[in-house]
Order: sequence, then structure tokens, then C-alpha cells
Amino acid sequence: MEKREIREGLLHAERARKQLIRPKLQELGLTPGQGQVGILNRLLQRPNLSQRELADLCHLDVTTMSRSLDRLEEEGLLRREKNPDCRRSYQVCLTPAGEKKAREVQAVLRQMDEIICEGISEQEHEEFLRILRKICGNMERAIE
Repeated sequence: MEKREIREGLLHAERARKQLIRPKLQELGLTPGQGQVGILNRLLQRPNLSQRELADLCHLDVTTMSRSLDRLEEEGLLRREKNPDCRRSYQVCLTPAGEKKAREVQAVLRQMDEIICEGISEQEHEEFLRILRKICGNMERAIE
């Protein structure tokens, strides 16, 4: 086995994941690759996050986060409110329409999880995650 096969396998898996999820997100009116899925999902799990906290949790840069929040706010899915603990920052909150959309997103993600894990035993699942964490750690150390 050649080492490049892991890199190529990860790339192939990411392409397949994008092809599978893109039409499902578009049906929900979301733009794939803009962080909207992560934003809605995180805000459903943890309401009232600051824009900085949300960017960190979603692994998005501030510019991408700001554009995505603007779009979701224009669509009535979230609102920004003054942070009572810090006058210079805002908290990001889902609207009722945003909560509904976030639950639809979670249903799509659960469906994706089922497809991805089909035919994989618990032991294989755990072993894959162990190896994947090791790969991610290797890449993160190389970035520093």
C-alpha cells in the first residue's frame, strides 16, 4: 500500500460526501460550503453564542462567518442581539423559523450518518475514528 492512497481516499470521501449532501441542502434553501449548516446546527445545540464563539465552533474565518450570518439573518433564520455581558459584541440567536430549519438540517445530517455508517461494525467505527483522529493530529501539528 502506498501512503498517497490515504490522501486520495480522504479526497474521494469528501467529494462523495459533498455530492450526496449538496442536493439535500439545496432543497432546504441552504448554500453548501458557506457554513450555514454548521451555524444552524451549533445554534440549535447552544443558543446565544457570540459571533466569535460561533466562528470557532464552526471552524470558519470571521469574514465567511459574517457573510453567512448576514444571509441567514436576511432569510429570517437568526438575529443578532446586543450581548448583555459585553457591549461591544453580539449574541447570535435562532428565530423560530431558524429553529425549524436547524431541525431539518439535523435530520439531513442524521440521514448522512446512516448512509456513511451502513455496513460498518461498532469495532470498525471505533478503529476508523481512532485512525482519523491520528491523521488529523498529524496534519494539525504540521500546520503549527
